[in-house]
Amino acid sequence: MGRRFDIHYLWQFIPKLLGYLEITLFIVAASMLLGFLVGFLIALPRMYNVPILRTVSRVYVSFFRGTPILIQLFLIYYGLPELLKGVGVDVSKLPVLVFVILTYGLHTGAFISETIRAGVGAVDRGQTEAALAIGMTGYQSFLRIVLPQAVAVSMPVVANLVIANLKDTSLAFSLGVMEMTGKSQTLGQATQHFIEVYIALSAIYFAVSMVLESLFKLAERRLLRHEARQSNSWGEPSKPAFLSRWWDSAGGLVQRFPGYRQPIGEEGPALAGAAPSLDEYGIPLGKSDRLRNERIPLSEGGEGR
Repeated sequence: MGRRFDIHYLWQFIPKLLGYLEITLFIVAASMLLGFLVGFLIALPRMYNVPILRTVSRVYVSFFRGTPILIQLFLIYYGLPELLKGVGVDVSKLPVLVFVILTYGLHTGAFISETIRAGVGAVDRGQTEAALAIGMTGYQSFLRIVLPQAVAVSMPVVANLVIANLKDTSLAFSLGVMEMTGKSQTLGQATQHFIEVYIALSAIYFAVSMVLESLFKLAERRLLRHEARQSNSWGEPSKPAFLSRWWDSAGGLVQRFPGYRQPIGEEGPALAGAAPSLDEYGIPLGKSDRLRNERIPLSEGGEGR
């Protein structure tokens, strides 16, 4: 059991933990870069239906998506050196951080490969055919037409992967990497104020996650700005979100009034926007009664007044 809660330790722990934020962010950035490279290479065989490599890619994605990342850390840290010793390569003296980044990069690459496939598949193939028709090469059409739209579509998924990767770095302490979670363990054992140190650690993770989420939202909005301009040029001018919500609420309120969409009778007109009921001659019912009394039936030989 730890000691009694003392809020003053929060302000002491936060600066000490922030000193190790650099290592945590370095693991996230390096593993995401490696993950994008691996994910792109893994996605290509399944996008172009390469027979043997497509099966290898599918097995790779299934393994890294279907096993816990903690087990992957142990397998790569303890198993990879043993496998490489068989071919005469000794990697046992490499820093632990290298194995951590490698594990997180391979783990992230499995998810990135699926994200790339979904993003590229979301772009209409007709745009690529139009680009080829005007003289673009396949590389130019992919770089200028497909890639920007695929990145915009995949941005929310990439943001979730980055934030999830940030939180998963807390498992690197199991291999001895001194990042924020590892430092929190040492601070808790030294002071016996575990609650305070974990509150401070969670506050830092939450603040960094919120900053990353805001940055990705700005990037997504900038990448999708052409769609907003296109919708405004072809349709009605866009209204602010609060005006659209107000208009929908007002419309729903009006529809609850008694007499909405009721026929126009002798008591007066219905509400604005109401649709009057018509008779078989296309005349509103209120007026058709008066006209029917004044009309001379043709069967009696008259032509009407």
